[in-house]
Amino acid sequence: MPHGSVQSTLAVDMEITTQRRIQTRVRALAIATICLFFAAALASFAYTRTHSPTQTAAQNGAIVTKHATGPFDVKLAPQGEDDKADGSTLARYSLDKQYHGDLDATAKGTMLTAGTDVKGSAGYVAIERVTGKLNGLTGSFVLQHNGTLTRGAPVQSITVVPDSGTGTGQLVGLTGKLTVIIDSGKHSYSFDYTLPETP
Repeated sequence: MPHGSVQSTLAVDMEITTQRRIQTRVRALAIATICLFFAAALASFAYTRTHSPTQTAAQNGAIVTKHATGPFDVKLAPQGEDDKADGSTLARYSLDKQYHGDLDATAKGTMLTAGTDVKGSAGYVAIERVTGKLNGLTGSFVLQHNGTLTRGAPVQSITVVPDSGTGTGQLVGLTGKLTVIIDSGKHSYSFDYTLPETP
């Protein structure tokens, strides 16, 4: 092979390698940026949410809202290539969680994110199946996530999918809303839920 062809081939290989490294760094930066924005914004939102009054009394057959709290660990793994266009980047991740405290459970799911070129504006949706014990009751249920940031202002909704509660009758009929709290890089949850009264 002529010397010039060797140099040309090496140059192309180096360019491809450099582009791949840049893409990997940009992707990691995008993930970190989205997580950072949600972490900062949701921290104050969650604090207000968890310090609001919770319905706990049952009188004349009223539904009792119960409460569960604790920390959790989460791992995100990219799935496929990011879809980048002018103004936005779409990405897909697998979720792997371990809940502790009142909710002692594992969870697996999928998250879709949308990052934008505007600082503090992003969105995500996710579905996760939670399996384990909720205040001692065994079973599983599904959580549906929907979150947006509008220039730093968060809106978060994480709800139990209707009729997704299973197990030996212990979590059947479960309803509720969960709030994610991120403080100093640590994750925790606040879960207000209801269950049909057992006879």
